[in-house]
Amino acid sequence: MLSKLWNLCLSGLLCLCMPFSASAERAVLPWVDTGWSQLQSGEINQALSTWQQGLNNLPDKQLLGSLGTFSNLDYAIARIKRAGVDENVFMISYSGSSSQMYYVLTAQSIARNMDIRQTEMAVLKERVGMHGKLLANEAQKFKTGKTTNKALHARMPTSKKSTAKQQAILAVEESTFTINSFEVKGNKRVSTDTILLSLRDYYGSEKTPSEFNSIRRQIIDIYNMQRVYNVKVNRPQFIEDDTVLISITEL
Repeated sequence: MLSKLWNLCLSGLLCLCMPFSASAERAVLPWVDTGWSQLQSGEINQALSTWQQGLNNLPDKQLLGSLGTFSNLDYAIARIKRAGVDENVFMISYSGSSSQMYYVLTAQSIARNMDIRQTEMAVLKERVGMHGKLLANEAQKFKTGKTTNKALHARMPTSKKSTAKQQAILAVEESTFTINSFEVKGNKRVSTDTILLSLRDYYGSEKTPSEFNSIRRQIIDIYNMQRVYNVKVNRPQFIEDDTVLISITEL
């Protein structure tokens, strides 16, 4: 009799706790769920449009976790499906100067502190197979129709005088900047996605020009691991917004 009464008490407690736990785990975002329904129905373009519109309505300063940047749509879809809808994961596209890029993001509430974020997002990182740090950027970086990095204009001097150009370059060299995406061209023996995934630690804000040399060395190391040694990687350069172009020559 006592054991039955105890089991009934436990069942009641579980019923009371379950709704609270579910609501605490995930904030429902209708636009994320709508996009998932469209994706699962094969309406990929509609899903991308829904997610972009939803992102545009987020507060500018809200942090979005980055789960990967891809040039191949199939790889991006595979990553988002591994994460699952319960993690408020979605995808947006970006048309670069030479290719289409896809960002896989999460709208979960995440910490600004890098170390705390890795602990809080450990389960999600394991689910999608992430081994590096989970980076984050403010929503305004991904909104359409906005230029968020004012330092970009300093990288595109309008004066035709060489002295003015040198002054603009020096101004950039002394400042920090944000990298939201990379574009890669000239690579044939190593896939673009392999290169992009290797550069995860270089996304984000407070980047300095000295890191461009590290990026070059990182890519050369990737080629060397593939036993390709005759390769030239030009110094990365900004082309638009927070996008860095990496030009590779395979000799």
